[in-house]
Amino acid sequence: MIAVLVKNIHKINGIKTLIGLMILSVLSNGAIAAGCYESSIQSPTPFMGNNGEIFKLSDGSIWEVKYEYEYMYEYYPSVIVCPDQGKLVIGDKKLNVQALAKGKSSGASSDNSWEIFEETNLVGSISGTVQQGRIFRTTSGSIYEVTGLTLQLVLELQPSVMVLRNGSVYKLVVEGFDEPLICSKLK
Repeated sequence: MIAVLVKNIHKINGIKTLIGLMILSVLSNGAIAAGCYESSIQSPTPFMGNNGEIFKLSDGSIWEVKYEYEYMYEYYPSVIVCPDQGKLVIGDKKLNVQALAKGKSSGASSDNSWEIFEETNLVGSISGTVQQGRIFRTTSGSIYEVTGLTLQLVLELQPSVMVLRNGSVYKLVVEGFDEPLICSKLK
């Protein structure tokens, strides 16, 4: 009976929020979890829900998916995020996430003190192998050198980049790249 009811409810518009609230209810032993809030994912598009994917919510907060491989292909989905539990509810899926940077009105907190440094573009065509030592220039005039371990093959024309900062360490989240780049700022 319950399976039939859930199947019929699934067809109703807005089911993703309803299921999300049900999951939150279970997570919090019958009560809606305090500190959770509704938002939507602004970038990337599509949102995949895979480990290491960095995404931005409508409140400006930056998050990273942890230990999940969902291949969701969602475009601007409505979500419920629970910063204290490290959970993101999207439709009937519950993902592990970690806050990287606070938004303007977010109650998100993070053990890491990443903050948005700038949102810009990389200059020119980026092609070939990206690894330690590669230097990038942004259209804003900043210059970054890759210091973290990475090995990626890319082909992008002036891709957008969100730069996060934690002290003197920078994380470049570049459109079209498989993973963020850990860098130092040269200029």
